[in-house]
Amino acid sequence: MTTRRTPLMDISNNDVTSTPVATGSRRKSGRAVKVPEKFVPDAPSSQQGSASAKRKRGGEDAENDASDIDEDEEESDATVESAAEEEVREIRRKAKTTKQPAAKKPKVNGTATHDKEARVKLPARPKKTKKVAIADKSAEGLYADVYTSGEPAEDVAVQWLARYQENNHEALTELVNFIFKSAGCSAQVTIDDINDADNAETRIKDMQDQLQAQQVTDYPLISKAKSGHAFRAALIDFIDSLIKTLHTKGTLYTDIPLMENVHVWLSSMADSSSRPFRHTATLVALVMANSFSKIASGEIEASAKVQRQLEGEKKNKRPNKARLAEFQKKVEKNEKQKAYIESELQGFFNEVYVHRYRDIDPKIRIECVEALGYWITTLPSVFFEGQYLRYMGWMLSDTHAGMRQEVIKQLSKIMKNPANHGQMRHFIERFRPRLVEMATRDSEPSVRAAAVELMDYVRQAGMLEPNDIDTIGKLIFDSEPRVRKALVGFFAESIKDLYDNRIEELGGEEILEDILNPEDEEDLGTPRGAWIRYKCLAESLLSYDDEDQEEMPSQIEAADYLNVSGTESRFTLAAQALYDKVPNLKEWETLAGYLLYDHSAPATGNETERALKDSIKPTEKEELVLLEVLNAVVKVSLTHVHGSEHSKKTKAEIQEAKGNAARHLAGLIPNLLKKYGADPKTATVVLRLEHVLNLGIFEELRQDSTVYAKLLDEISAQFNGHADKGVLSEAGAALLHARGYEELEEVTESRMQSLWDDTTSALRKINKAGEISVRGAMRNKVLTELSHNLARLEQLATISSPVDSLETDAGKGDPLPINIVLDTIARGVFEDSNDEARDALEDEVVLSAIRSAMFYFMWKVKSFIDAVAASDEIPELDVDHLRELQDIFTTNLIAAFSSRSTLDPVRLIGAGVLLDFYILFSTLRPEKNSKAGDAASNENVHLQSLVQEIGPEVQAELTSIFDSLEKQFSKKSKKTLAEPSDDEAPQELESEPEDDSEEDVTASEKQAETLRAEQQLCELAGKLVLAILARVIDVSGELKGKLRHRLQRNRSRLGHNFKEVIAYLDDPKLKGKKSHKSKAQQAADEKKKAVQKSAELVEEDDEEDDPFAELEPEEGTAEDLRRRELLDEEPENENDDAGEGAAGGGEEDDEDMMGD
Repeated sequence: MTTRRTPLMDISNNDVTSTPVATGSRRKSGRAVKVPEKFVPDAPSSQQGSASAKRKRGGEDAENDASDIDEDEEESDATVESAAEEEVREIRRKAKTTKQPAAKKPKVNGTATHDKEARVKLPARPKKTKKVAIADKSAEGLYADVYTSGEPAEDVAVQWLARYQENNHEALTELVNFIFKSAGCSAQVTIDDINDADNAETRIKDMQDQLQAQQVTDYPLISKAKSGHAFRAALIDFIDSLIKTLHTKGTLYTDIPLMENVHVWLSSMADSSSRPFRHTATLVALVMANSFSKIASGEIEASAKVQRQLEGEKKNKRPNKARLAEFQKKVEKNEKQKAYIESELQGFFNEVYVHRYRDIDPKIRIECVEALGYWITTLPSVFFEGQYLRYMGWMLSDTHAGMRQEVIKQLSKIMKNPANHGQMRHFIERFRPRLVEMATRDSEPSVRAAAVELMDYVRQAGMLEPNDIDTIGKLIFDSEPRVRKALVGFFAESIKDLYDNRIEELGGEEILEDILNPEDEEDLGTPRGAWIRYKCLAESLLSYDDEDQEEMPSQIEAADYLNVSGTESRFTLAAQALYDKVPNLKEWETLAGYLLYDHSAPATGNETERALKDSIKPTEKEELVLLEVLNAVVKVSLTHVHGSEHSKKTKAEIQEAKGNAARHLAGLIPNLLKKYGADPKTATVVLRLEHVLNLGIFEELRQDSTVYAKLLDEISAQFNGHADKGVLSEAGAALLHARGYEELEEVTESRMQSLWDDTTSALRKINKAGEISVRGAMRNKVLTELSHNLARLEQLATISSPVDSLETDAGKGDPLPINIVLDTIARGVFEDSNDEARDALEDEVVLSAIRSAMFYFMWKVKSFIDAVAASDEIPELDVDHLRELQDIFTTNLIAAFSSRSTLDPVRLIGAGVLLDFYILFSTLRPEKNSKAGDAASNENVHLQSLVQEIGPEVQAELTSIFDSLEKQFSKKSKKTLAEPSDDEAPQELESEPEDDSEEDVTASEKQAETLRAEQQLCELAGKLVLAILARVIDVSGELKGKLRHRLQRNRSRLGHNFKEVIAYLDDPKLKGKKSHKSKAQQAADEKKKAVQKSAELVEEDDEEDDPFAELEPEEGTAEDLRRRELLDEEPENENDDAGEGAAGGGEEDDEDMMGD
C-alpha cells in the first residue's frame, strides 16, 4: 500500500507568471535571462486535474490539511505520485544508458537559444544502509518492524499508529505482545485479554509460568551477544518515537484509554517475580516517562512563549480580540496537555519507580536512578524537589558499586549547573557525611573517583566544611591513579585558595606586583610569585602526610615488605598527577632555583621584602618534599620533550629542546648535590635526577664534557662520602647508567677505577687495625668503618667486575682484598655479646662480606665461561687458586649460619647464598649430548674439579632451616601441615609460648608478617629446587632423593606460590605442554588417545601382556586423573616409593607401559 509523502518542493506556484518581473527603475542586464525550469511530472490530464483540485483550500483547511483530505483525493495523490515515480525511474534509466556530453550553449547578448534544453533531474540521494538490530528471520509483526526491518523508529511508530486508528484493539494487542517478546517470552496475549484489563495480572502470571518452565537464564536486555546493545537501543528508540508520535498527532490527548491500558500491563509486568518481565517493563515505563518529561518541558517553553505574546498583545492600545482569543486558547491547550502529561509521569513514578528503585536486581535499580536523574534535569519544575531527591540520597548506600557510581554520576550532572546549587543545599547538608565517606573509604576505586569529582562541584558551591576539604585533600596520596587524577582539580583549588590568602597577608597583589614579577625572567635565583605557590604546595602535601593514616585505608603506605614501588614515593606520584593543573609546576628550572636559593641568609630590603622572604622560606621537611616534586616534574617534563616527535616541531627544534634540557639538568644536579648532599635522604632524591638525564645528548653533540665530568665527580663524591644504602644504590645506578654510553665509557671507567682503588686501600687499612676474622675483636669505630667500606664494595661489585681489584697484590706481605673479605665472613660465628646494637652491626658486616664475595665468584665464573667459549686456555694455577678461595668461602659460610638457632638474616641469607654458590659452579659442567661440551670436558678436566656436591651434613642443616620456615608460615597463615611418612623423622613438637604481643598487632601488620614468611619460604624452596635440578644436592649417598620428597610433602597445602615453586621438580616429559582445553575435554581426548594407542599395540604385537608390567589405574580413579594431570591435589600420605616414582621414574613407567 502506497502512502502519501510530503513533496520535496512546493510546486503549487511553479509557473513563469509567478516569477516577479523587474521594474522599470531597475537596470536591465545585458545577459540572456532564462527562468529556471522546475521539475514537473508529465502526468495525464486527469491526474493533473485531481492534483490541482487538491491545492485549492481555504485558510482553516490549510492549517489542518492532514485531517481534512478526502479519501478520493488521497487515492488520486497516490496515483499521481506513483506515475511520477515511474517516469523519474524511466528518465534515470535513459540517462544511464546514453551518457552524452552536454553541448555548450551559444550566448547572444539579450537572447538565448531554446532549441535543445536539458531536462531538469532530481539529485541522486545516497542510499542509506539499514541498521538491523537483530538477525531473526522468524520475527513478524511489530517485533520485526522494530528489530529486523532496519526502518527508522519514527516510521515504525507512524505505521503502528495508523494501524491503531484502523483497529485499536488489534494494534494494542500487537504492542503488548511486542513488549512480551522483547522480554524473551514467545507466548502472546489475545484481544480478549486486552479487553479484560482486570485479568491482566492473572494472564501475566500464566505467561510468567510458561517462561520459567523453559528455564530461561538469559533475556535480550542483558544478553552478552553482539546484538545486545543494538537491541536495547532499538527498543528505546521505538518507545520514545511512539510517545512523540502520539503527542504530535494528538492521539495522546484524545484517546485516553490507550495510555490507561498501557499503564495496566506495564505496572503488572513490572511487579512480576520474573526478572525478564520486570526488567523489560521497567525499562519501557521509564523510557515513556523520559519522553513525557521531554514533551512536558517543551510544552512549558511553548506555553511561556505564548503567554509572553498574550501579555504583549494586551499591552497594545488597540488589542486584536481575535489574536487574544487565539493566544488564550493556545495557553489553555498547553496547560491542559501539560497537566495530563504530569499526571502520566506521576502515574509511572508511583506505579513503577517507587517499587523498582530498590529491586533485588542491581541492573533494574541502575535503570531507575538514571531515569530519575534525567527527570530532574529535564523537568525540574516537577521533579527537582526534596521528595524526589531523597531517593538519590537513600541509594547512596546501595550495596552494588555500579549503583552507587550511577547515583554519583546523576548528582554530578545536577551540581554541574550552578543554577541548581540553591535547591541542592538542603540535600548536600543532609547527605554530606555519606558523600565524604564514599570519596575517602569506598571499596571501589571507580566510585571513589566519581565521588571526588562530585565533591569538587560541591566545593565550588561553597557547601564543604574545612575539615571535609582536608579529609578529601588527603586523597592526593591515594593508591589508585584514577582517584588521584580525579582529585587534581579539587587539590589545585585548595592550593590557589592558600596562595590567595598568603598574598592577602603580605599586603595584596598591588603591593607585591614588582616583587612577584621580576624584570629578568631568566634569573631563576630571584624571588617571584611561583615561589609562594611552591611553598603552599609543600605545606599542603606535608600536612596531609603528617596526619593519621588509619583514617584513610586506601592511601599509599611506605611498607617495609615487598617494596615494588621502586623510586616512586607518594610525593612523586602526587606531583605527577598535579603536573598539568597546578600553575608554575611545569617550570622545573624555576623550582630548582627556589631550592638552590640561600634562604638562610638574613633578609634585606624594606619591610614587605623581608616579610616575603620569611614567608617563602622552606623547612627541611618541605625541602625534601619539593625535591621529590622536582624529581617527578623533571621526569614528566623530559618525557614530554622526548615524546614530541609527533608534534609540529622540526627535528632540529626537537633536538635543540633535548639538548637544552639535558644541559640544564646536568648543570643543576652538582649544585643540588653540594647543597643537599650531606643528608642521605635528600642526597638520594637528588641522585635520582641523573636516571632521567639523557646522556646520549652529550654523546651526540660531543661537547660539554666538562659539565659531564663535573657531574661524575659529584656522584663519586657522594658514593665515597655515604654509607647509606639508599645513597649507594642511587649513586651506583647513576654510574651504571653512565656506563651504558660508549662515547662516555672512558670518562666513566676512570671514575670507577678510582672508586675501586679507594675502597680496596681502605679495606687493607682496616685489616691492620685488628683481627678481622674474630667476632668482637674490633672497636665500634673501626667496625663501623668496615661496615661502610664493605657496603661500598658490595655496591661497586654489582656494576663492574671486582676480580682485578680484589686480586691485586699490594706487596709488603699484605693479604689480597678477596682474602680479607672471606676472612670477614668468619665473624658470623655467633657469640652473644649482650649488646643488640653491636650484634646487629656485626651481622651487617658479615652479610655485606657474604654478598661481596658472592659477586666476586660470579664475575670469576663468568670470566672462565667466556674463556671456554673463546677457546682460551685457563691456567691450572688460576683454577687451583680459585679452589682454595672456594674452600675458605664454604667453610666460613657454613660455620656462620649453622651456629645460629633462630631464623635470623645471617642464617637465612647464608643458606641461600651457599645454594647459589654451588649452583653457580655447576654452570661450568658441560652440557649433555654436546660434542663441544665433550671436547671442553676432556680439555678442562681440571676446571671440572670446581663443580662440587653439597655434603650430607650440610644438606641436613638446610633441610632443618626449610622445616623451620615451613612451620613459621603455616602458623602465621593458619595452614595445616601434612604428617611425615614412616621413614621420615617424626615431627618435633614445639612448645612455643603464645606471643602476647600479637594481640596488639593490626590486621595490616599481620598480613605483612604472613607475606614476609611466605616470601622467605618460597625463596629458600626455590633455591633448593634449583640445586636439585643442577645435581649439586640430593643426588648421592644415604640422603639421595630425601630432600626432593621432603619438599613435595606439603606441596598443595601452603598456597599457590609455594605449589608453583615445587612444580619445577616435576619431570618435563610427564608434565608436557599446558592445554587450554577444559578438564572434561582433556579427559575425552586422553580417552580417545588411549583407545587408539591400545589398538595400535594390539595390531603390532600379539604377544601376551607382560605379567610384571605395572598395571594402569582404573579409568576415573584419583590415580588416573593424577596421571593425566587433571587432579591438582596429591594424596596427603605418600610413601617413599610413590614419591620417587612420581619424581624420577617417568622413563621407566613409559617403558613398562609399552611392554617388552
